[in-house]
Amino acid sequence: MIQNGMKMTRKYPIVIVKEKKDFWAYIPDIPGVYGRGKTARQAKEDIRKALALYIEDCLADGDSVPKSSAKVVDVDTLSIAVGE
Repeated sequence: MIQNGMKMTRKYPIVIVKEKKDFWAYIPDIPGVYGRGKTARQAKEDIRKALALYIEDCLADGDSVPKSSAKVVDVDTLSIAVGE
């Protein structure tokens, strides 16, 4: 993103999950932008490309690029009993 002739950096928290054989990455602040890969690293690289294209489209259309409103405060796994 360019502001006053200079590029700005924005940070977005991403979530990476593994489903079956693939890793999926998403950005809570930007629904619809996803990354996928056989490894977590590939999913992260893929979502970086997807986010770059999303930002490029925003700028081309004259739309503002959303700022991140999410702050990572905890990452955990929840276990719950299911059934009788």
